[in-house]
Amino acid sequence: MRYVSLGSVLLPVVLVFFSCVTGEKIQNEINVEKSRLAVDDKRGARICVPYDLAMARVEVVSAQAELDAGNYHLAEEHLLREKGFAERATKLADSCIPRDRDEDGVEDSADKCPTQPGPAQFEGCPDTDGDGIPDRDDRCPLVPGIRELGGCAPAADTDGDGIPDNKDRCPFDAEDKDNFQDEDGCPDTDNDKDGIVDEIDKCPDQPGPASNQGCPFHDKDGDGIPDDLDKCPTEPEDRDGFEDQDGCPEADNDKDGLCDDNPEIQKNLDRFKPVCSGTDRCPDEKGPHENHGCPFLDRDGDGVPDVADKCPDEKGLRENDGCPVLDRDGDGILDKDDKCPDEPGVTEEHGCPKKYKLIVVTAQKIELKQTVFFKTGQAIIEKKSYEMLKEVADAIKSAPAIKKVVIEGHTDSVGNRALNVKLSQARAESVREFLIDEGVDPSKLEAIGYGPDKPIAPNKTETGRSKNRRVEFKIVQ
Repeated sequence: MRYVSLGSVLLPVVLVFFSCVTGEKIQNEINVEKSRLAVDDKRGARICVPYDLAMARVEVVSAQAELDAGNYHLAEEHLLREKGFAERATKLADSCIPRDRDEDGVEDSADKCPTQPGPAQFEGCPDTDGDGIPDRDDRCPLVPGIRELGGCAPAADTDGDGIPDNKDRCPFDAEDKDNFQDEDGCPDTDNDKDGIVDEIDKCPDQPGPASNQGCPFHDKDGDGIPDDLDKCPTEPEDRDGFEDQDGCPEADNDKDGLCDDNPEIQKNLDRFKPVCSGTDRCPDEKGPHENHGCPFLDRDGDGVPDVADKCPDEKGLRENDGCPVLDRDGDGILDKDDKCPDEPGVTEEHGCPKKYKLIVVTAQKIELKQTVFFKTGQAIIEKKSYEMLKEVADAIKSAPAIKKVVIEGHTDSVGNRALNVKLSQARAESVREFLIDEGVDPSKLEAIGYGPDKPIAPNKTETGRSKNRRVEFKIVQ
């Protein structure tokens, strides 16, 4: 007879029973967590903490998959991670639900006056004086008024000239509406101030003597000098501060044989041929023809006359227009030709940084107008960032003055710091490799990952965290 051990029979039974109990326990936990997440979703977790809610659901699905495959230990690990995300989702689910602090029926997000109750028609703001203009737009919120006066009552107009007393310099004398200084509220009896009242002045807006009924004498050449005082009544005076009272044009003030640089003179050069020719750049100082009528001056003594010297107070070279050879920003474009002498630039932009659509190049850094996007939790650059990074590469290649650029990788504070530093370093290296592939000299690029150590915004909100997840380009040489 063959004997069978009781233990060999019972052991499989016990193991099956134990597995069933464990599997059932895990399944119950999964069901509980699913219910919990559904409740938090309804409470607003999808709006307030979408990331934590989504990650919690991913872990629940993963736990269910591992349980179905009989991997109880892995299922429990997923549940453990899920609870971390779920606890945050539960805690913050309704943290961003709209509020109405003043209980006026207008939510704070749309309420222009969230601490003062007011009707919806005025966006939650009160109208204390009931004039239909909310207090926030009412210059006189306690006194009913009209919209045209910003909610204030119309001012009095004692003299009835249409100008309110508070703006009327003569509130008891009506303005004479004649299109002359009609805004001050005072009557103007002698507009042209020629001593003849407008009522009998034949030319009320033009000063003239009484002998001519208040009208000016004739001025055929229109130079402002009456014909009876004008030595050249048919030739207008050239108003240039030189003998302007006689009414005659002076074509060559300094008598050096060159005609003054005056539009009226230059327009009629043929008429002045007996007196002068050409154009005098220094009409009040005698000078030779070869120097355009200007005396030779050379303050800095570099042999380049001041009129041709772009740096008259600094000794320079004749071939450099009298300026010393300077190139402050080291971009290979001399300061005299450089429109941006303190910022490295390119020739086609006259020494200024090359203009791009998605970046801005300054002396200290290359600023990005968009974020560099990576695959979630990875150092793989997404295609939508390629165009911007190609502009970065072109900017570095186009500016010989840029010797060194540090590519900084940054993350938010969510998760393990060491892992974040490692991820930021990997992402900075990934960007460096992209730029090298675009033709940038590798010796000009250095990648550093700072992880969460240099935030530019608070990590308490998703908006702040998204700002902290970034790549920066610092120009250090």
